Order: sequence, then structure tokens, then C-alpha cells
Amino acid sequence: MHQYEQLTVWQRSMALAAALQGEARAARHYIDRTAWSQIMRAASSVPANIAEGAMRSSPRDFANFLSIAIGSAAELHALLQIAADSGLIAVDRASNASHEAKELRQLLVSLRGRILGRKRQHSP
Repeated sequence: MHQYEQLTVWQRSMALAAALQGEARAARHYIDRTAWSQIMRAASSVPANIAEGAMRSSPRDFANFLSIAIGSAAELHALLQIAADSGLIAVDRASNASHEAKELRQLLVSLRGRILGRKRQHSP
């Protein structure tokens, strides 16, 4: 088991989820609830899966949850691009958050590789 709270990728994913929650609150007067709900589910799924996987009893189980977190980070990246294109979020804010989601995905791929004892893995 890992102390996930000490993982940089968990800390950064928590910060991103909180920042996006703030964006959703700020946009409440014109909010598209369905789109923001999807964004928030994807954003919160990243740290939640890191935490759940870290508490599993085997490295393989942890790696599986990291794979889910990788998928959620990729989904978040795509949703933020859609949100920017549709005017739901300012392009610069979406770009920053999207860039962070992409970096989180890369960190997760690296962590999954270390957990599984691999030297390098390609980003999905």
C-alpha cells in the first residue's frame, strides 16, 4: 500500500479538480450542467482512482486503478477542449487545465510503469 497523499500526481490532480470546481461555480449563471457534470466527474475520478488503487493489496491492483485514472485524465483533456470550443470555459483557462490533465496523464503512465517494475512505458 502507498501513501497516496504524498504522491505529487495525487496532489496535482486534487488541485486541478478544485480549480475546475471553482470554474463551474463562477460559470453558474450560464452553466451547462451536463457538460460541467462530465468535466467534474472526470476530474474527480483521477485522484479518487489513485487513492483507491493505493489502498489495494497488490501492485497489479494499484496499476489497474492507475490505468483508470489515466483514462479519466485523457477524458478530461478532451472534455476541456470541447468546453473551450463551445464557449463553456475561456480558451486560456481550458488550455491551462487541459495541459495539466495531459501532464497528469504522463505522470500516471510513469508511476504505473514504476509500480509494475518497468523502466519506460509509452503514453497511451
